[in-house]
Amino acid sequence: MEQLLKQIQELSEQEQKTLEQMVLKLSEEVGETAQAVLSYKKASGSEYKKLTKADVKEECADVILVALTLFFKLSETDKELDEFLSKKIKKWSAIIPLKEE
Repeated sequence: MEQLLKQIQELSEQEQKTLEQMVLKLSEEVGETAQAVLSYKKASGSEYKKLTKADVKEECADVILVALTLFFKLSETDKELDEFLSKKIKKWSAIIPLKEE
């Protein structure tokens, strides 16, 4: 995973889109994810696309890539992603109870 993040970070440095264009791209990818979920769950009017769980996962990966690219374009250090994710996970884990095994 660490190698993948490094690769994404390196590619992000070469991304030519502005921040505004990246946010629009992120919105587009989120919309495509929503469409894939609706089709996969056979929501009324969306089932004709016949999208699968794999299609939903692929769209989620697109969202992740664009979001990470946007984050890396704004980052000042390599450690910022870890810092922000740790902080957010701590908040999230306080809200969502862990399942006991």
